[in-house]
Amino acid sequence: MPSILIAEDNEDLRKMLAWLLQPRGYETLQAATGKEAIQVAIAAHPNLILLDLNLPDMNGADVARAIKTDTRTAHIPIVGWSAYFGEHWREEALRAGMVAYMEKPLSVSVIEATIKQFILAD
Repeated sequence: MPSILIAEDNEDLRKMLAWLLQPRGYETLQAATGKEAIQVAIAAHPNLILLDLNLPDMNGADVARAIKTDTRTAHIPIVGWSAYFGEHWREEALRAGMVAYMEKPLSVSVIEATIKQFILAD
């Protein structure tokens, strides 16, 4: 079963995403902070990471850079998201090693399509 790490400080959104993804055949892992996301990625090697750019302890781009520079986790695709609008944020996410960037509010159909695109790619 493919696993997805949901790194999101908003507990309600994190739980809602897990609730949506589990019946679709994904194991979900959760992290509320950047440091926790890095630790879970190293320990669990998820197939995909969904990463908020605005975490309480670290910028999501810094989390992505840390994951991408660690040989144990560099292969994991990271999809960033944020309530921040604009090309600047998308460019920052992609420069940090993320494979895609989504703007909140998140649509279920966009989340599903994005996950399938990167889960099926590995």
